[in-house]
Amino acid sequence: MAKLGERELEYFKNQKFLNQYIQILTSRLIYSNNLMEEDNGPVENLYDFHNISVLNDNYNAFNLLFNKMYSNNNLLTEDLIIEVANTINAHSMYISNGYRKIDTNVKFENKYSIEKSNNISNAMKELLDKYYNEWSKLDIFEREALFNIEFLRIHPFEDGNGRTSRLILNYNVIRQGHAPILIPAYIREDYFHARNIGDVKYISKLFEEESKRELSAINMLIDDYENFKKNNRNL
Repeated sequence: MAKLGERELEYFKNQKFLNQYIQILTSRLIYSNNLMEEDNGPVENLYDFHNISVLNDNYNAFNLLFNKMYSNNNLLTEDLIIEVANTINAHSMYISNGYRKIDTNVKFENKYSIEKSNNISNAMKELLDKYYNEWSKLDIFEREALFNIEFLRIHPFEDGNGRTSRLILNYNVIRQGHAPILIPAYIREDYFHARNIGDVKYISKLFEEESKRELSAINMLIDDYENFKKNNRNL
């Protein structure tokens, strides 16, 4: 399981440790999120002027979600999803706020087209209804795989759909007590293919494996933190 246990949850109550982990997670998550995008070019171009702006917008969007995560009302809503996408697209030229208002010819490998612009709001309401009702008893990773696939099929925004979907994914798993999920760039094509053909089994397994991997990273950080305290008791 990738669920946070008593040890991890106890350390997450330690504000000093939590702040350190959040800083590390934010850097890795935002870097990974941007690296997943096909139009960024080679890795060495990741920190050019344009991509620095994109990274900063991703950072602001993640902080928005993280601050919301521990509030009394942290349910995923249309308004929150739109706010995340607007933040992600803050420095994207010619991108309108809110849901996509134009139709494009984007098609997935299984030949299904993205949602028509005039039905996006209805499709998103249906998706959230499925998430909180029809899929509520499913394994968490299967549930998130279904949401991820359907969200990207709807393609609700003019730009930033992938980045938005991955931040929402982490918002969902963290607030349910599981370790975050960072999708490695080296399996990007496999992930895109599975997502485009609706391979729920592959994506749910991927999410679970990467969440387990992050849980191990959290425990390594805890070990380092404990060793530091033991070796620096006088500090």
